[in-house]
Parts: sequence; C-alpha cells; structure tokens
Amino acid sequence: MHKAMPIGVEDFCELRKGYYFVDKTRFIRQLLDEHSKVTLLTRPRRFGKTLTMSMLDWFFSIDKADKSRELFVGLDIERAGASYMGACGQYPVVFLTFKDTNGLSWEMMQGLFSSYISMLFLRYTYLLDSPRVQDPLKKRFQQIVEMEADEARLSAALALLMEMLRQHYGRQVILLIDEYDAPVQQAWENGFYRECIAFLKQLLGSALKSNDNLAFAVLTGVLRVAKESIFSDLNNLDVCSVLSTRYDDVIGFTSEEVTEMAHDLGREDRLPEIRRWYDGYHFGEVEIYNPWSVINFFRNDRFGDYWVNTSGNGILRALLEKADAQRIEALQTLLDGDTIQVTLNERVIYEDIGRDKSALYTILLLTGYLTTTTSVATRRNRYALRIPNKEIRDIYATEILNHMRQNSKSEAYRMYGGMG
Repeated sequence: MHKAMPIGVEDFCELRKGYYFVDKTRFIRQLLDEHSKVTLLTRPRRFGKTLTMSMLDWFFSIDKADKSRELFVGLDIERAGASYMGACGQYPVVFLTFKDTNGLSWEMMQGLFSSYISMLFLRYTYLLDSPRVQDPLKKRFQQIVEMEADEARLSAALALLMEMLRQHYGRQVILLIDEYDAPVQQAWENGFYRECIAFLKQLLGSALKSNDNLAFAVLTGVLRVAKESIFSDLNNLDVCSVLSTRYDDVIGFTSEEVTEMAHDLGREDRLPEIRRWYDGYHFGEVEIYNPWSVINFFRNDRFGDYWVNTSGNGILRALLEKADAQRIEALQTLLDGDTIQVTLNERVIYEDIGRDKSALYTILLLTGYLTTTTSVATRRNRYALRIPNKEIRDIYATEILNHMRQNSKSEAYRMYGGMG
C-alpha cells in the first residue's frame, strides 16, 4: 500500500507518521559539520522551507527530546553515526515563522507581531518557575505574554527569551526563523516599509548580533533583504541563495529523489513528462524539481500548473508594471525557449524596485520564475537565465504576458482613446 502524499504537511513529526517521506536529514549533518553563526537560506515559495525548519526543530530541541529520536531512526542522520545523533535533543530551540504576520497597516502588523510573540512565549511559561532565571526577566516575560509591552520591549523579545533559556538550561540557544521576509513584502506593498524594517532590524539584530546566548541561527525566506537594511552590521551572516553551492540540495527534490519516488509509486513511465513539467531548476550545482508540483502530480496522477495557485505575486506585478519595452522583449525571448544574458544583484532591496535595472531578473530568479543555466557568472555577475519548465512557461503565457498586454492596452487607450 502506497503512503499518502504530504500535501500541505509542514510538521516533521506529522510527516513521519504515515506519509511518503524524502529523507533530507543530511542537512542536519552538514549544519553540525560546518554551520555559520547565522545562515540564511533563500528559496522560492512552496519548496519545503517550513518543513525543513520543522525537521531542525524536532532534531535539536531539548523540549522534544523524549520523542524526537524515534523520528530519525533509519534516516541519513542516524546512519551518519553516534556523534551526530548525540546532538539530538540537546539544545533549547526557538522556532518561529513570520508568514502569518501580515497586515494592511503598520499598526495592524505590530498588533499581529505582539499577538504572535505572546503565543510563542506561552510555550515557555515553565521559565517563570525556574529558580535559575532572574526575576526582572520574568517580569518582562510576563509583559510580553499579556501583550502589555511597548514597541521597544517587543522588539527585544527574542533576545529576552534566549537569555532566559540560557539561564534555565545553561546551554546556548538555536534560533530558527521561517519566512523572515514575509512581513517586509507586505509592508512594501502597503506603504509602511520603513517602519517594518526598523522593527525587524531591532528584533533580529538583538537576537543575532553579538549575542552570547546564540549557538547558531537558520533563517529562510524568498528574497535576500539586503544586509544594509535589516542585517546591517551583522558580519556573521552566511547567505545561501539559489546561486550558492552550500546546501544546494536540501530544499526541493533532486533528480535522484524524484526517480526513486516514481519507482516507489509505480509511475516510472511518467518520468519524462514529470521532468518536462516540473524539473529544470538549477540551485548551486544541483538539478532541482519543484517539490510542491511533484507531490501534487503523484497524488492526483495528473499534470497541471499546481504551483502558480499557491499565493499572490504582488512583487512580480509591481516589477512588471515598471518593465520597459526592452525587458518585455526579453521576457518574450524567454517564452520562446531561449536564454537571456543579464546582470544580477542579490543585494537588491524593495526600495530599489523601479530604480535598479537588475531588480526584475533578480527577483524573477529568486522567486522561481526563472533559473540559471549555471551557478557560475560569466563576468561581472552576468548569468544566462531561462524559464525552467513547462509549468512556469504556462504561467508566463497566461498571468505575466496577459498583465503586460493589459498594460499595453491601457497605455494605448491613454494615448489614443480620446482621438476618435
């Protein structure tokens, strides 16, 4: 009997209870061998970032130690040896996601942050009974829980929690932050970008910069929000984007993994079509399939444009509204199956959109609408880009080109509509 496909399952423990599982636990070994103080992994949406972070939480968390080891029996990390499994359940872990802190105004977003961090702190109320935690910290903790903290106290909440965990356990803390850039995109789209950046700069900076309580941190997101905005003065940040070779196979499915899935599910005859529809991404030096679409295909036994319907594309729309005729022509070249040579700037920030000529292609690459032909730049950060597969080509043929045509019609009407 085949195991169910894990559509929308983002908790590692739940995944291990009866769902088809692709073993990515080698990432844990890589982190133990060579982690930086702060690692940022940027990948397109729906490529498995949240599940990856949940896996790290379940492996390292001291609060889950009583049931975590059994989840890793028979997996790559256990086969790596006792020295690696010795780290299982040995760290206090703070795991949070920013993907649900969306708001149409800064006041609304700040309220959502306050509510979310309050709920996060409720998981650690045992710290209030710890004789090893200082009483003044407990009072500040209680303010956060009761949502009575001002913005300054709220922006220091992660540093506070990490200090209390260090005092209680006598061990440094692992910090895991999923979708760190989701509120930044919302703020940019709705006109309160600077307020959001200032808050996150303090929230993340106090937790990540010169913090003796930090063992290491892993962050995920879609875009790299430039070091000069949120991560200013953070010298220990290691950014691993789709152009990086470090950890290039830990998010998304490799060709070997999809071939094994097809064999296990008796669908080896569909591999050529699966490759045409969902393969084609190039992360670092590895060929990657879109995992969301592959899982949906195996569940439904039907090809389709699964990925496009999973969320909005506000950034993409804004970028295309600012695209000039030369870039529209280049996008048509891509749709015809050819490559284009462009300069990329991974340090682009939201305020650069419309000013930085490389922003369109950089963001199309990082959000999964384009891919590189190689991880190596030809010269001066110039790369060859292409559309990765049939699913994404369908998206261009509908959403993106229709949007550009509508803009062209609107411009034509503006120029000529009153002449009849």
